[in-house]
Parts: sequence; C-alpha cells; structure tokens
Amino acid sequence: MANVPHLYVPRPWPDDEIPLVGQQIHHLIRVLRLSKGEVVSYTDGNGTRGVGSLGEGTIHRQGESTTDPLPEVELAVAPPHERDRVRWLVEKAAELEVTSVRWLKTHYGNARPNAMERAQEWAVSALEQSRGAWLTKVEPGWVTLSELDDRLPTVMADPVGVSLRERPPLRVLIGPEGGWDEMEVATGWPLVNLGRNVLRTETAAVVAAAVFRTIS
Repeated sequence: MANVPHLYVPRPWPDDEIPLVGQQIHHLIRVLRLSKGEVVSYTDGNGTRGVGSLGEGTIHRQGESTTDPLPEVELAVAPPHERDRVRWLVEKAAELEVTSVRWLKTHYGNARPNAMERAQEWAVSALEQSRGAWLTKVEPGWVTLSELDDRLPTVMADPVGVSLRERPPLRVLIGPEGGWDEMEVATGWPLVNLGRNVLRTETAAVVAAAVFRTIS
C-alpha cells in the first residue's frame, strides 16, 4: 500500500462516505491522475486508519483499524528565525509522532511571528507523507516558561545538563540558539544534554523526539 495516496480527513465522518475538500480532490484527480474507484488510504489523525476507494469527491469507507498513541511527548521550542528551518522541525516532529509542539518566547529568541503561520499545514503534509495515524498538534501562539503548566514532567535541554535518562510522557524545552538566560535556567527544571556538541534548535528538537520515540 506504499504507493497508495494517504489523506488526512478530520471527523466527523458520515456513515459510508467521507467528503473531500476541493484541494484534496484537485490533487487526487489533476495531479495524481486517479480515477473513480481507485484505492486510497485515509486517517482522522486521531488513531483511525482506513483503506477505501475514490468516489465523486468522496472516499467510500471500507476496512478501518485503530492504532494506539505512543506515550506523550511535547516539544516546547524557541523557534529558529528562518521559515525553512521551522518547517523542517515541524515536519520531522510529525514524522516521529510527537504529540504536540508549542512555541516558546524566550529572552534570546529571535523568531519571526509569520515563520510559524503554516505550521499545522506542514504537520498535516508530513502525516500524509509518512502514512501516519496520529497528527501532531501545533499549538497556536506563544507561551513563556512561566506559563507552562505542570501536566507533564519537564526537562530543559542544555549542553551543561546530565545525560538524558527520562522516559515519556514528557515535555522537552528547546531553547534558542543564543541559549537560555540565567533567569530561565533558574526556573528549576532538570537540565539534560542531547550530546557533546552544541546543536541547532531544530536539530535538538528532532534528536530529543527521536530518542524518546526509540525508547517508547
């Protein structure tokens, strides 16, 4: 089924057919040159994956299965300045089934607000490309360290930290390329390092996600 188009179609779903939006129809028919009756796969981004056939602007539902979520991993990231780097970060996080991404406002951060405006779209594209069943949620807006809740155990990535030993569910704080300032470090979260070299922000985020998904 690797060559079959995989689509994200959020619920609600009618009983037998799932309506597609115009952009999806255009891509399937005009770009991929699919015809009515050809096989497509689909997901609601919340664990359900199915295989059906293309109808007139719809997918005829057929075999479906449910996939359990991996243990929760949230990345709270001070995003890079460049849009392409933000996109790469989001796409890789989605491929690794990171549960959610949040944007941190930090002292040394220098991201452009419009660099993240299409982040959820990039996560959807990565979900479809990787044929996943769980969509990474990219939270809108910004959050400061003081605004983070204590719902998840939290660690702060920093080169002076100890080796990573924690297991998910977990939140990982990834700082800007200028590093954390003293007040941010003083918030008291455990410091962990992601290797002996200093990593770019997006690299650190993906390394953390990959490590946790390997041990999940």
